Parts: sequence; C-alpha cells; structure tokens
Amino acid sequence: MKKKLVSAILTAALAAVCISGCGKRSSYKPLEKDDDTIYTIGIVSNDKSADIEQGFKDALTDTFGKEHYKLVTGSVSSKNDTDSIASLEDQGAQLLLTENWEGLTAAYTQTQSTDDDKKLPVISTGVNDITGTLGIEYADEDNRTTGTNVTGVMPSPSVDAQLSEMIEATKKMSRVGIIYSPENRDAVNDNRILEEYLTQAGIGYREYLLATSSYKSLMKNGVEAKAIKESDDNDPTVPQISDDFAKSLYPSFSDSEILDWEKQARRSLKNADTSKIISTAVKQCDALYISSGFSSSTVKKITRAAKNGDRVTYGSDAVSGKESLVTLWADPYDSGYKAGEMAYQILVNSQNPGDISVIYQSEASFHKLYNGSYAEVLGLVFPKSFSEYTSFMKSYVPGSNTERANSED
Repeated sequence: MKKKLVSAILTAALAAVCISGCGKRSSYKPLEKDDDTIYTIGIVSNDKSADIEQGFKDALTDTFGKEHYKLVTGSVSSKNDTDSIASLEDQGAQLLLTENWEGLTAAYTQTQSTDDDKKLPVISTGVNDITGTLGIEYADEDNRTTGTNVTGVMPSPSVDAQLSEMIEATKKMSRVGIIYSPENRDAVNDNRILEEYLTQAGIGYREYLLATSSYKSLMKNGVEAKAIKESDDNDPTVPQISDDFAKSLYPSFSDSEILDWEKQARRSLKNADTSKIISTAVKQCDALYISSGFSSSTVKKITRAAKNGDRVTYGSDAVSGKESLVTLWADPYDSGYKAGEMAYQILVNSQNPGDISVIYQSEASFHKLYNGSYAEVLGLVFPKSFSEYTSFMKSYVPGSNTERANSED
C-alpha cells in the first residue's frame, strides 16, 4: 500500500515537472555565412565535463553556425576565485557558461560588480539549486526565472524520480539514511525535498553528516561557517531525524523517550569518525541515499559497508552512481546542449537571461541503471526498464537521446 501511495504521489509530481520543464522549442536560424559577427563565449570549466562542453559546442554550431562563435576557457579553484572570470572578461567574453557551483558563485560575484546593463549573462549547467547557491530567490517561482543575469539547466533528475527508483530497488523501505556534507547547497536542497516526499509516504529518515575536507576547511572560517548554518530553513550542520525513523526502530518508545533518543543519537555521531558514521547508518537503515559531492574513495567506503550489510544504496550524482546499487544517470551532453540553445536565445535573440526559465534536462536523457555485481550480492534481479551500469556505459553514445536543433526548427 505504501509503495502504491508513493507511486501515485511521484507520478503526479513528475508530470508537473515535465509540464513546467517542457515546451515548444525556440526557433534557431544560423547566421548567414556572409555575416561576419563572431560571439566570444567563456567557459568556466572544472576539467571533468567533456560531454557538457561537447554538447554546448554542438548546440552553438547547430544554432549560431560554426563560423560565428569563439570559445575562451578558464577554471576556478574555489567559490571565491573571481580572477578567472575577470580574465575571461578581459578576453572579450560576452557570455559565461559555468559547470559547477564554485564557478557559478564566482561568476555571479564577479559580474555583480558591473552596471545592470553591462552584466555578462551567466548560464549554469552543473547546479540544481541555482538560486540557493547564489543566495537569492526566484523572481518568478512558478516559471523559475531569476530576474538577474543568470539562467541555467538543472543537471540532475527531480528528487521524486530518484525516490521512485530507490523504492523500486528496495524490498522493504521503512527507514532511509541520507548521507551528506552541509557545504553542498545542492545536496542540502535535495535532502529537504526528499524528506518531504518520505514524510508524505510515511517512511522515516535520518541524516548522517559525513564531513568532507572542503566542509572542514570552510567551518574554520567564521563567515563561511555562519553562511553554511544559515543556508537552509533548518541548520544543515545539525542532522535531522524524523519521528517515523525513531518509532520504526523503537516502536514501544513514548514521545519523550523518542526525543531523548534523538538527542543522544546526534551527540553520539557529532565527533565520530567516518567508519562509525557509515556503520551506524548501515545498521539503522534499509536504504542509503548518498547526496552529491563526495569523493570516489568515500563513496566506495559507504557502498562497501552497505553491500556487506545487505543494504540498498542510491547514488545521486555521477561519482556515487557508479558505485551504488542504483542511480538515475543524467547524460551531461544534454545539459550542455540545452545551455548552448540558451546562449543563442540570449546573444542572437537578445533575450534577458533573467527572463529565461531555469529548466531540467530532457526526460529522455535520464537512464535507470543498476550495479550488476552489487545486485548479485543482494540477490536482486532488475526489470528491463533498468540497464546494467558497466554495460550501458560501454555502449552509450553521449547525446543519443538529445533532440538537436537545425535550421528548419
């Protein structure tokens, strides 16, 4: 019954997302060959997004025409590094493509120093919570427009779609462990949405704060620490525990006993090492949701312990998805391609980026994958709607499901 309820909720939510994120394609007419206009576009790269950049370049070629754009590239080492952005501006960049939250933050910070009519347009491809990362609100919440010089493509599938897959892969799911690090705005934002869905479905959850080196470094800076703590309605440095979680673990506990347990549970892991946090999550939960932003080595520690404990793991980004039992993989090419189409709308059609809706990738660019060796350990067999991760990656061609523009659109 619970799964049927969740399925109905998620189907309705997913339909709403599709309606808001889908629409008529814009008209693209490549510039005439005798037109000598050349647009200079800056790419703020993280050196890990070759498919994003290929999709972006292909979209520029399809829409502008290959003779009419020039690319200049830079990178940022932290969210406060604006030197690379200034360098791209010096090279004549007329628009910036950013591929991660550090680049987006740096680009936004740098471009706000200029007059409103001179601000460089910024298109984001690597961040789901764009406004949250920038510390602003949507100018139009329904249409997801920022009202400023930023728009973008949300690279990850909607949280309701992720939860739907996790439910499908779990025999019985009463308690979900959410493993995260608070400095990642996308992770914190997705956690809150996931927790709302879990609450609706009557599934308990507990957050497990697994600090990354970036988080530890930021928390040594008073200003950064304050910003992280105030970055969400609930202080993300204090792991949340739902009442359903405790009641499921200890059904005979009274309300006061549950509150006491929650306080003690938080204290017990506050200064715990990585191994204890992971082992506790595995013991207490049916499934683990690995939030975005963790290194491959950390993800492997989590999935190894979960596999040994006969627990399901869901990977919410490319790094954790590779090792987890299941993931909803997003083709990065599609994100880049849609960003390229936005560049045409801004530079050629003179649209204001603040009036262009932040969108999701194409629904067809998401693929339900499972880890074959992991599934074998748990004795699970997946339906044809899933593909085995390694086999899929060996044969998949980036952009296979991306609808490309042409001069006849």
